[in-house]
Amino acid sequence: MKKYICSILCLMLGSAGLVSAQSPDAVPPQGTIEIQVRGIPSDDATAISGQYLLDGNGTIRMPQLPPGQDVLRVVGKTARQIEDMLMAAYKKAELYTAPTFLVKVQSSDARLTEHIVLVSGGVAMKKNVLWRRGMTLLEAIVGAGDITDWGSRYVQVTRGGKTVTYDYFSIKDRAIPIQPNDRIFVPQRGIFEGRPAKLLP
Repeated sequence: MKKYICSILCLMLGSAGLVSAQSPDAVPPQGTIEIQVRGIPSDDATAISGQYLLDGNGTIRMPQLPPGQDVLRVVGKTARQIEDMLMAAYKKAELYTAPTFLVKVQSSDARLTEHIVLVSGGVAMKKNVLWRRGMTLLEAIVGAGDITDWGSRYVQVTRGGKTVTYDYFSIKDRAIPIQPNDRIFVPQRGIFEGRPAKLLP
């Protein structure tokens, strides 16, 4: 009888330890988090703030951080832990001196419905554009206010670590499909870079 009671107690203690090890506020696999940042220039805050989808590895890719430092593993972490991680990452990159992050974790029973595309560089508004199925390069850039007068026509799209350059004034290139978490960058327009009088094929 004593042996039986001891076994039950051990099982209960073990279960309690398992529950406490994983916080109910932790980010679930394939979940989503909302990030807001303050204490940095408004354009950068607009580009960084938004909703982020975890990929199959439980990571997110953060704008402005240099390659190799921009992928952060957040699955299983609480909002407070992610806030500390983001602050450390941006300070390490020496981008900002005192950024303040506010993270909201979507509950584990909520369904993921939104994806984003980061558009930055020579556009009217550097921002996370809400992705939708069938989105094209043109629609993503227009969603960020379109390219400015000093923005280059040669637009860079980064996907999975690979960057491809497209001509924004080509009908064919404007129509390329954009995928969730793509990064679109419009470089500064070259001194001798011209603009065609009409769209190219």
